[in-house]
Amino acid sequence: MAKFEICSGRPDWAKFTDFYLEHRERIIPGYPVISALADVKNYALHGRGAILTDAAGRTVGIGGFVLGLSEHRFDRKDIAVLANAYFLEEYRGNRTFVRGLQALSEQIRDAGPKVKEIRLPTAANNAYTNRLYGKIASRIHSYDTPYGPFHVYSTTYDAFAGYCGRFR
Repeated sequence: MAKFEICSGRPDWAKFTDFYLEHRERIIPGYPVISALADVKNYALHGRGAILTDAAGRTVGIGGFVLGLSEHRFDRKDIAVLANAYFLEEYRGNRTFVRGLQALSEQIRDAGPKVKEIRLPTAANNAYTNRLYGKIASRIHSYDTPYGPFHVYSTTYDAFAGYCGRFR
């Protein structure tokens, strides 16, 4: 049975960072270490991160969010943007990923009670996340990055929480 832990101190953030750095190129091919470290800094300062551990205590996934938009210096606290989440393959085909979204939904409400909108960015070529996010939200725009095109999906917090709650 997998367990979610919200990062609350250096040991947790170290596990989160190690896992992210190890798997960053599976999340975004060509993603440099410096960008992944900047992401972790933003999650820690402007949001929350979580690690998923297996029964042996091994980190098998991560997720998180920031409150606000990076391009607006995180001042839009009514918007939560989900992080570059990643779970090992054996934790994707079951309800673990949805349970992760449920945990993030709860943490978003706790961290940002005024959040009205959830944004879910993903690489355009990631069929798995585009299919999943398309069930939850509407694509609002796309943009080019040095790592290829990205899509951004958006939904209300209430719709996101409602979707997550369907699987309890």
